[in-house]
Amino acid sequence: MKKMGYNVVCEVCGKIVYQTQTQYNRAKHHFCSNKCQMIFQHNETYEDRICEVCHGIMHVQKKSTQRFCSYKCQSEWQKTRVGILNPQFKREKISCEWCDEEYYEKQYKLNTQHNFCSSKCRQDWYANVYSKSAEWKEQSAIRAVNILENHCVSQTNSTPQTIINHLLDDLSIVYVNEKNYTYYAVDNYLSDFNLIIEIMGDFWHSNPTKYKQIKYDIQKNRIGKDKSKHTYIKNNYNIEILYLWENDIKNNFDVCKLLIMSYINNNGLLSNYHSFNYNIVDGSLMIVNTIIPFFEMDKNYLSQFLVV
Repeated sequence: MKKMGYNVVCEVCGKIVYQTQTQYNRAKHHFCSNKCQMIFQHNETYEDRICEVCHGIMHVQKKSTQRFCSYKCQSEWQKTRVGILNPQFKREKISCEWCDEEYYEKQYKLNTQHNFCSSKCRQDWYANVYSKSAEWKEQSAIRAVNILENHCVSQTNSTPQTIINHLLDDLSIVYVNEKNYTYYAVDNYLSDFNLIIEIMGDFWHSNPTKYKQIKYDIQKNRIGKDKSKHTYIKNNYNIEILYLWENDIKNNFDVCKLLIMSYINNNGLLSNYHSFNYNIVDGSLMIVNTIIPFFEMDKNYLSQFLVV
């Protein structure tokens, strides 16, 4: 007896194929081949979407929240959402207590006793006003006793490391010093965001803005270790490390601060991960150089900088 069946139209290519009644009833959609079935399933999951910046077409999963076709477009969009242009901007304009310059301050800081537009103004005020007061001398003595009593003095933290630790504390960012990653320890692990900051001493890590040639064996060895650490963290934990260099921590502190905030706000995505490539222009971070650190150079290219 001939089995009952139907001539059905493939939902992808339109080809007519014969299916038995069992085949027809078993499936909601009908196709002439596995290839057409795979095309249909792909189209159910993916869609074409228009990039909000360049208006190019991108092919993405329907369930994704992707709005931009590239990091470049995302970066261009973010430039329009910085500072007072951001709809969530809630800071208030006040005057710096030291230089009288007007600036925008976070609301939760408005009730603090003293407000400054920059770290330099804060430091100048402390040096010229507060450090000469009886209150400061008394508090300084109390802090010294507590540090000795509680064994809080670190034997490993360098001055740049201490500066960044204080900055993270001021920003209420939770961090772990010397977080262990099996074969490597990182300087600052931002536990709430699963991100990493490394503090790079200019000599030990061969800051390319200061050292045009590498003469010392200790620097050459460190370049290899930095490269291995970066590769290991990236490949095994998918974290791109933010590198803050000693010279910038000491002389471009605001760049480091904005970089940390941008690094967190962008979920670890930056156009460049080295502080010496940035400057502040009109209150926003801008890449002013594209200098490659020695540990990110190709081995053959690096060789021209090594003094044998």
